[in-house]
Amino acid sequence: MSSKPVLCTSQQIMCKPQLGAAILLAPVMLTLSSSASKLKVMGKPVVLQGDIAKVKMPSPYMAGAFVIPGALLVQADAEKPEQLSKKLKVENKAVLLQAPVPVVGKTTAPAMQPNPPGPPKPDDHSEYKAPQIGKALPAPIKLKTV
Repeated sequence: MSSKPVLCTSQQIMCKPQLGAAILLAPVMLTLSSSASKLKVMGKPVVLQGDIAKVKMPSPYMAGAFVIPGALLVQADAEKPEQLSKKLKVENKAVLLQAPVPVVGKTTAPAMQPNPPGPPKPDDHSEYKAPQIGKALPAPIKLKTV
């Protein structure tokens, strides 16, 4: 039986630049925060189910022929079963474990495709998704669970 470290407040999720068909033009680091108050590791609350999707960060992007950059609001998507502890619950919510994180980017300003001599064409995607591009950076201390 293997165990995985839990996620704690102030840990970061590093997003790889490929977000589906979109390419993020700047590094995206999502800093986690927790709604837990009853379980802390080294004084930092553990991250619970539902907390991970609350963190959002804007990022410039391009996609295929849309080479004039637009903007995405990047956030972690809903948790997958492998991210949730099967045995450890706090405040009736599963504790999040370090595992690949699904990420979604919602378009706030579309990237544009040059269209001379007319105006540029906007990207018509409302969002881009990637199943496992987010990686939790390790914390200095580990509380392990199964």
